[in-house]
Amino acid sequence: MKLTYFVTIDEPHLHLLKVEMAISEITDNEIILTMPAWTPGSYLIRDFARNVRSLSAHSSDGRILEARKKDKSSWRISTAGSTELRISYLVFCEELSIRSTHLDASHAFILGTSAFMYMEGYKDQALEISFNIPSDWRISTSLEKTIDNVYRAINYDVLVDSPVEIGKHLSGSFAVDGKEHEVALYGQFNGDFQKLLNDMQKIVEATLRIFEHAPYKRYVFILQSYLGNQTGGLEHSASCAVSMDPAMIFDDDYYKRLMSVIAHEYFHTWNVKRIRPVELGPFNYREENYTTLLWFSEGVTDYFADLIILRAKLIDQSKYLEFLGESIKLIEFTPGSLETSLADSSFDTWIRLYKPSPDDVNSYISYYLKGKVIGLLMSKKIAALTAGSKSLDNLLLLLYEKFRKDGKGFTEKDLLAALKDLSGQDFNDFFNRYIRGTEKIDFDAELAEMGLKIDRTHSVDSRALLTWSGIILKRDGIAYTVAAVIKGKPAYRAGINSGDELVAINGARFRDDNTSAIMKGAKVMVDAFRSKSGEKVTITVFRRNNLMSIMSDAEPFPFDTYKITEVPEQGDKKKIMERVLLSAVTL
Repeated sequence: MKLTYFVTIDEPHLHLLKVEMAISEITDNEIILTMPAWTPGSYLIRDFARNVRSLSAHSSDGRILEARKKDKSSWRISTAGSTELRISYLVFCEELSIRSTHLDASHAFILGTSAFMYMEGYKDQALEISFNIPSDWRISTSLEKTIDNVYRAINYDVLVDSPVEIGKHLSGSFAVDGKEHEVALYGQFNGDFQKLLNDMQKIVEATLRIFEHAPYKRYVFILQSYLGNQTGGLEHSASCAVSMDPAMIFDDDYYKRLMSVIAHEYFHTWNVKRIRPVELGPFNYREENYTTLLWFSEGVTDYFADLIILRAKLIDQSKYLEFLGESIKLIEFTPGSLETSLADSSFDTWIRLYKPSPDDVNSYISYYLKGKVIGLLMSKKIAALTAGSKSLDNLLLLLYEKFRKDGKGFTEKDLLAALKDLSGQDFNDFFNRYIRGTEKIDFDAELAEMGLKIDRTHSVDSRALLTWSGIILKRDGIAYTVAAVIKGKPAYRAGINSGDELVAINGARFRDDNTSAIMKGAKVMVDAFRSKSGEKVTITVFRRNNLMSIMSDAEPFPFDTYKITEVPEQGDKKKIMERVLLSAVTL
């Protein structure tokens, strides 16, 4: 069988991408075409078939063939004895996101899972893809190029794992390990593009000091830059897509966090794309693919992201420890960290991570957040058990060498076996406590084993004079609405509800100075007032347009700064810390 996709962009302002599939040497009486319901790396059913328009099928002699829906994502097409088919359809592409295809007058970003159907039973079929695009647009993709605007892939998985940026975007490149790395930047950008390239090269170099060589022929970073964009990313085998806000690029703290996101997505080249849970491949694109190991694939990757930019000298150790302190603060701030295990958080990602509930702060913990800190604790434990000779770097390299050869995924049992081989100790108890279980982490004791300490303080002295009731707020114009209420806090006991609009505190209008940020970078606002701890406060709210007053207690305002510093003269503990923070493979 021969398969070629043809992509035509002729009226991009209509947001309609034209896709044709030319299929020859068919022996079946019918074929079934399916559009994926989700995209790997983003664990949410998105039902991309909802964007398909005007699907039709023709035989080689021009006959119209019957094409009817089989289910929400699939079409059944009768071949009527023809050995050659031409299927065409349109994809409506108006969502500007790294997790979907977008097309307008300025560019096209094509995410394969949201644009290309596959034939059931033939996902392993080699294929070509040809692009018919405006003459002044260019293509950036990790797909293997054959001739101008024509590419090939060994199978459907590679096709959809290779996003494509088409347009007049900025493009630059650098070489590491003898491989070209392209940076394709779409959208607004007034920063120093060469600095961006240089810093991304440092990220690649620091990562390769762990894994020793690049497992791809060519790598492409696709950056989407536009005002108000949320920073995020999506990984692929030889590329990634990262979103950014150009208005924030000159903020030093934002830039460092952006570098961490880029490092995270690049690290996925190994951890999840080549070191993958057994459930995540071959992919079932029609429905959820459940695994309890996303804490390792995503959380441990996030742990390495900050380490990579530290080792690349894009941040110093004090900034790294500041990032770590913020993560620990958020875990201690979130009651859900003691309610949902990392294994369950991973398994439930399909119904929880991308579909937040007001009660999540009390009942759920992100496997990114807690998995990141668990990565640190695992690395520290490995270093301690090996007298400072090994760390989590060695584990990732061990897993890569073991599982890249046959392409098989790993299980929790495999992970435990690798940890024992590396450290000489069984990690089952560690997993029972912190991964399968929800035991509270004693961060002070854990960090002390690395010669570190945490000072929990208020960022400014005046905050020590504030009190609160445990309300998380969001601002809608001039109105303040309750986003969530923290379990066990006075407002929770008093019956404040999510959705309540806060009108007044003790009879005075609720204003900006009744709020305070508690999480740097997380944009989390909480209630704050100047009543004394233990005093009663009257909180006036609108609930479903009914005005009511609720009595609550005031308690001391929580610490908003977790400063982590080294304890002098720690000897072997300092050696463990250095082994964890520096590359264990090359130290």
